[in-house]
Amino acid sequence: MKKILLVIQREYLTRVRKPSFWILTIVVPLLLALVYAIPIFLAAHSIEHANVMVADESGVFMDRFQSNDDVTYLPAGGLDYAQRQLREVDSIDAVLYIPARFNTIPTDAFLYYRSDKPTTQVQKDVDNQLQVILRDKILLDVHNISSDDYALITSTTIRLHSLDLETGRDGFLEVKILLAAILAFIIFMAVMMFGSQVMRGVAEEKSSRIVEVIICSVRPFQLMMGKVTGIGLVGLTQFLLWLFLSAIAVVGIQTANSDLFAQAQQQINITEVATKGADAAAQMASLQNQGVASELMQGLASINFSAIIFSFVFYFLFGYLLYASLFAAVGSLVDNDTSDQQFTLPLTIPLMLPILLLPAMMKAPAGALSVWLSIIPFTSPIAMMFRIPFGVPFWQLALSMVLLLLTFPLCTWIASRIYKSAILLYSRKITYKDLFSWLRTR
Repeated sequence: MKKILLVIQREYLTRVRKPSFWILTIVVPLLLALVYAIPIFLAAHSIEHANVMVADESGVFMDRFQSNDDVTYLPAGGLDYAQRQLREVDSIDAVLYIPARFNTIPTDAFLYYRSDKPTTQVQKDVDNQLQVILRDKILLDVHNISSDDYALITSTTIRLHSLDLETGRDGFLEVKILLAAILAFIIFMAVMMFGSQVMRGVAEEKSSRIVEVIICSVRPFQLMMGKVTGIGLVGLTQFLLWLFLSAIAVVGIQTANSDLFAQAQQQINITEVATKGADAAAQMASLQNQGVASELMQGLASINFSAIIFSFVFYFLFGYLLYASLFAAVGSLVDNDTSDQQFTLPLTIPLMLPILLLPAMMKAPAGALSVWLSIIPFTSPIAMMFRIPFGVPFWQLALSMVLLLLTFPLCTWIASRIYKSAILLYSRKITYKDLFSWLRTR
């Protein structure tokens, strides 16, 4: 046990002390946030105002374009005059030409510009106004429906809420689907990334023959378990740091937007009513008046994050240990003259299966497919983390955890037999027949 702890200490400290660990832990999430934030900021603040002259020969769009913060529409007597203005006047950015169509409505419009093409926002605004004006014209002339009446018709909607019969709580299905998908992808990326690190570490030690020196003082099983556990602790440390940084971010956002969070909590308290009679009517009225941001906050506040954090730590640890031991065995099979693809494929298929079947699981989180994937040990770390935000029966969660706990030692035993037999085997193409013979040999 002492030697295993020494290997764990070496693997853990070697990786944690690397600058790449801290870059991946702190800098990369910030860079990803900037990658998403910068385009949004630029799109919101860098749009230049444009002046567009409208040459409408059809008469349908005459004086109907509405100027706004992005575009100013100017009437033009004709196409020739508008094009001459576009060439000679720098303040004119584009010319919109709508040719006349006799006996039919206009079907084409043309936007002329100089060397500088109008921005996407300008083109979008022009296109939207063309469609709205033409629609209003047809509605009024053909169906005698005004634009105000049409706006009233299209704005009248009914929103469906899924409510628990006992508690009266909204299900917040969209929020749970988003959170479930994020959890499933995090588990998948964590197991794949850190499992691959174990495989590469074992393969590098074997190809450089450093392992020949190490096993003089450490048994192969001790070396394998120390490496697997040490890298797993590195991954757990990284996730705990991410959780800590996320908690700081949430507290900061909650402090800056305390009103939004207070409204969300108040709305959740309101929905804790009976689902009959006057209480139900008041509940429905309150739900209809909430905004999208408030609904998102309510969905997050309604989720039991303590259960999610516990389940995440459990499935990450034992899912990683299950696969990492097998990845370590694959790493022991690899040297400079052989390929690891034939052995890594059987490991990646069960990992990829829940991700590939995620759309089907979204349709029925409690369906037979989702239940079986969340119980089978090789797919349960990803599938069960997807299902947990929706609520999982206790017996299914317990069965999934017990099967994972029972499968982990079996996979570790198999991996140790392969690792011990292959770690010092060089310049030979290993087959599956060799693997089965090693498992049968005492």
